[in-house]
Amino acid sequence: MKIKKIIYAIFTLIVIVLSFFVVTKIEYFNNNDAIHIAFVGPLTGEDKKQGISMLQAIEIYIDHINKNRNIDQKEIIIDYFDDKNNPSIAKEVALKIAQSPAVAVIGHRRSDCSIAAGKIYKKHQIPAITPTSSVMQVTQDNEWYFRTFFDNQLQGRLLANYAKEFLLQPNEPISIIRIDTSYGNELADVFRKSLKKMEVVVKYQWTLPENESKQRQEIEKVVSFLQANSNDAGIIFLATQRSEGVKLVKSIKDAGIKNILIAPDSYANFHESFKNYSKEKKLSGYYTEGIYITSFLLDVANKYATQFNSIYKEKYQENLPSAAFYAVDAARVIVEAIRQTKEQELGSFRNNLKNTIANFNKPEKSVKGTTGPNYFDKNGNISKPISMGTYKKGHLISAPLQLISSNEKEQQYKTVVYTGVQFNGISDIDLYKSTYIPDFYLWFRFQKEHNGNIIKPQDIKFINAVKPAVLKELILEKTIDGQTYLLYRIHGIPFKEIYHSSDVFVDRHDLGISFYHSQLDKDKIIYVNDVLGTGQEQNLFANNFSGKEEQKLISLTGWKTTEINFFQNVTEKNPLGNPDYLGENAIEYSTFNANVVIKSNTYAYHALIPSEFTTEFFIFTFIVTLLLIVLSYTKTKYLKLLWFFQAIFAVLLIIATEITLSSVKINMVTIRSIVIITFDMLWWLIPAFLLNIAVKRFLWIPLIERAGHSVPALIKFLVSFIIYCLALFGIIAFVFEQPTTSLFASGGLLAFIFGLAQQTSLGNIFSGIALSVERSFRVGDWVKIGDFEDGQVVDINWRTTKIQTGNEYIISIPNNVVSTSDIYNFSYPDNQYWLQFNLLLDPKYDPRIIEQIIIEAIFSVEENIVKDAKPYILLEETTGKAINTLVANYAVFFKTENYLYKAAVLRNVWQHIWSHLSQEGIIIPTEPYNKDVPKKSVAFTSKQLNSIVINDHLQNMITNK
Repeated sequence: MKIKKIIYAIFTLIVIVLSFFVVTKIEYFNNNDAIHIAFVGPLTGEDKKQGISMLQAIEIYIDHINKNRNIDQKEIIIDYFDDKNNPSIAKEVALKIAQSPAVAVIGHRRSDCSIAAGKIYKKHQIPAITPTSSVMQVTQDNEWYFRTFFDNQLQGRLLANYAKEFLLQPNEPISIIRIDTSYGNELADVFRKSLKKMEVVVKYQWTLPENESKQRQEIEKVVSFLQANSNDAGIIFLATQRSEGVKLVKSIKDAGIKNILIAPDSYANFHESFKNYSKEKKLSGYYTEGIYITSFLLDVANKYATQFNSIYKEKYQENLPSAAFYAVDAARVIVEAIRQTKEQELGSFRNNLKNTIANFNKPEKSVKGTTGPNYFDKNGNISKPISMGTYKKGHLISAPLQLISSNEKEQQYKTVVYTGVQFNGISDIDLYKSTYIPDFYLWFRFQKEHNGNIIKPQDIKFINAVKPAVLKELILEKTIDGQTYLLYRIHGIPFKEIYHSSDVFVDRHDLGISFYHSQLDKDKIIYVNDVLGTGQEQNLFANNFSGKEEQKLISLTGWKTTEINFFQNVTEKNPLGNPDYLGENAIEYSTFNANVVIKSNTYAYHALIPSEFTTEFFIFTFIVTLLLIVLSYTKTKYLKLLWFFQAIFAVLLIIATEITLSSVKINMVTIRSIVIITFDMLWWLIPAFLLNIAVKRFLWIPLIERAGHSVPALIKFLVSFIIYCLALFGIIAFVFEQPTTSLFASGGLLAFIFGLAQQTSLGNIFSGIALSVERSFRVGDWVKIGDFEDGQVVDINWRTTKIQTGNEYIISIPNNVVSTSDIYNFSYPDNQYWLQFNLLLDPKYDPRIIEQIIIEAIFSVEENIVKDAKPYILLEETTGKAINTLVANYAVFFKTENYLYKAAVLRNVWQHIWSHLSQEGIIIPTEPYNKDVPKKSVAFTSKQLNSIVINDHLQNMITNK
């Protein structure tokens, strides 16, 4: 009873400790002191897809921040609001946000909404960052508003310069279509003024009203005019929002107007609006082909953007729109500002937060983002490079040439090199040396000349090649539409691993290639992923492999390819006194990266435990495991139940220890390998240890209790030896990856020799184990085994079973004989059994009367007769030996109990039968029995008797049962 109380106390303690950690975490994660950030954008209406994608991207980023924050950092919660892209609604929503616990705002999408809401934010002093509003007025004279997006001043000048530099023919004019909003008017004015400085003629200008019905009428007039005067209109600049742009472009394309179209950022991803039109279905890109726009482009994205797009695509099965990247950067800036700002009451916190954001005003103070570094000028605007994209075959890709300066007097540009890689396979992977040999195709498409200089791909340098890799094997070269195409194959050259984690149990390796042009820096050429050339969508989480394709790419047991990422980045090199870079600390080169990520599922179970619970989970499992170990050394009858808890918590403790160590950075490969191998071995040894304990508690102890003898040490040793040998073989085969065939062969030979030598002894031992498990009989039971005389079991050991007969001598029967013989137990399931004897009488007596007399005589015996079981009496005819006459042979079966008194019961029954027969004048013959008549009484179990009655003598029964 005392032990039972101890068990209850321990498990109560476990529940209390676990509840403490859970409640602590729940309180921690759901406390009212969480920091709130407001997001506001179009979550319903025509532009809802863009708004929802921005919110989803922000939520992914904030979830990541919350999962990886420290214990002293508060949870961040996103509160979202819908402004429906309506300035009036935006003002109402802004007032709600100002009165909410939000410390900062991400929004709005449209400039007119940002301008309307900005007055509220300024009045109530809450910092806001817009990810897409480009009108200058949004941040002018409002120190509380910032933007992670380029403004119309930069965008309008770039569009004008790009059109002049790369798109316009000599003396060709430009026409402008604008929407009558602050966005459209400002953008068109900046564009027109920039063209005027460059002496480019603006031929025609049209203004579309905001009113939808009037807008459609005006679009029809514009398109009708362009059909008649398209040659005079020249390039057409569309200074409108996305919604008007879709109607405008569709009308222009349906009218067959071929003029080049150039548009602002609002046209990014607008190609999706045409996918349901019949012409677009027949010819992908029918409506968007050749349109030039300013946009954030995935094919020139950095590693952060590539990885984030992969996460988003995995969750939502589509690529992240360009606007959402700027929204994520706004969230990054706010989160970093929160980390650097001391929290106070809401008003002071908002003010300090605004000052912290404003202090991100230099490149060295910038916040790294998916669209580049984020830092602001005195007006809250950001300085980021603007890329020009063009729609090709329904995809938005980088334009072949990019401007790097908006200075009208001196234009500088860089050449885009569309780059593709296709891996044929990766061999000779050595994870310890971090080397491998890739076999891949590499191709380029580009304008061959840059400022009169020939671009030579042979000048590229592989950053991670073990030895210099030169492009020698040129497979194909051709020039089409002014672009040169070159295809190479590289194989047989060892490369170094691009990235590997220094976390102990993180099995991720980034293979692949990385290179840059050694003669031309990033201001001259930039490498981008060749989306069209690879037949992929604009998708940097490019490859999802089937198992068959995985085997083709890598041949590494237990590993699989999970993704391939293509992205451009920048690498810095020392100028080494190069006169072109005097005064600069480093030269920046554009790099192209093809990352092959391989992972092992060995430690996939780590993801089951949230990272924020790691420490508490380890402490909890460690304490409980210690308590269970201590409890196992006490005398308790609950050892079997205890074993299950010990097994569960032993496994949990290993996992908890691994997860705790996984956060430790170990740069030395040798130490990391030792730690990993140690835990891999523990995953075999701990289960073997637990199995050995289970054998003791579930087999040896019950056998000892039943048999009354201890288990031979040899048997215990053999079983333990087999268990640990199997664990050892597992370690050799799966941890050290060595063949075990020879070990199994040697072990099998030894086992065969030993078994042959001890064949009889082992047979008796294992038969004894089987008998004890089956419990066919126990010590003290009365049994009959095979042809041996019946008797009482007095001993069961690991070699023989000993029976004491009625004559007081002992029969020792080998266990292997016992296990193969028929066993009749007269003491199980109760101590009742059937006795039989034969009675010979003259056949002249009426059998019915004889039966009645015998039954009355048996029931008249007072002791050891089971009165509720009617005797069976069978009648057979036989011939007497001394007289040539027939005699009636009555086989009498009656139920008795306690086999110990079998002789006394028979004696009493005979006496009563004799007495009852004599009283009725019935004489029992004295001549000897025929040899076929049984001379002794026989005992039967109930099952035996049923067989005799039913199968052998049913036809001779005198009466029914």
